Amino acid sequence: MKVLFILSIIFFSTCSNAVVKRHDVPAKNYLLAEAPEYLIDMPHEGHGVLISPQWILTVAHTIFYDYSGKKIKVGSKNVEIEKVHIHPGYIEADKTLFKGDAAPLMNFLRSRSDIALVKLSTPVKDLKPIDIYSNSNELGQEITVYGRGATGNGKTGENTETKPLRELNHFKNIVEATDDKWLSFKFDEAQKALPLEGIHGSGDSGGPSVIFDNGTPYLVGLSSWQIWQGDLALFKGGLYGTTAYQVRVSNYRDWIVSVVGS
Repeated sequence: MKVLFILSIIFFSTCSNAVVKRHDVPAKNYLLAEAPEYLIDMPHEGHGVLISPQWILTVAHTIFYDYSGKKIKVGSKNVEIEKVHIHPGYIEADKTLFKGDAAPLMNFLRSRSDIALVKLSTPVKDLKPIDIYSNSNELGQEITVYGRGATGNGKTGENTETKPLRELNHFKNIVEATDDKWLSFKFDEAQKALPLEGIHGSGDSGGPSVIFDNGTPYLVGLSSWQIWQGDLALFKGGLYGTTAYQVRVSNYRDWIVSVVGS
């Protein structure tokens, strides 16, 4: 697991995503002074989403070991983790996939179910969880994505040296494709881009993407990975034209209900 964690620092900026911004929009426009109540920071890196008073939904690759008994900050309180449930379709990547041509790793990431549930020892009563989007019409819709990881811009890509700053940013994008596991979107430039167009970068795995309906947010995705072609040694996250992938939460509704209950 330690080897995979080190590799994740090197490469999983494709899988551990934060906010990379437009180069022609002031960076301050992406900053947020206050986090949504449902955004939870995971113990070491990445985020989770409070979906009920006792349950956090995240991507499985943010779980570096058995977190049972570990404290996690939820709102203003440190709450003990009772148990972690990792989806049976999640498989850890073999370290050989992180070398050479990216295609085998990309196919591997696309094939697995990168999702997990974290049960808290006691329910949280002072925060409002987010509801999961109940429809399957995400295609073409605008999403808002949150993260505290590395920042940068689409021309130069992400700057991993900014990750320790833990600044809260958000961006917007349009869901361009959906399948049985993933929502995806491209980081567009200039006239094709939204005013706060962006993509996730290193340090924000599990961060929520939401659709607002009459001002109410609904959870549709969890930041997971970015596509890359060619030699992995040349990987640079967050460049214009990059396609990002998020766990399609609606696809996992039955599994979530089977673990959490109704």
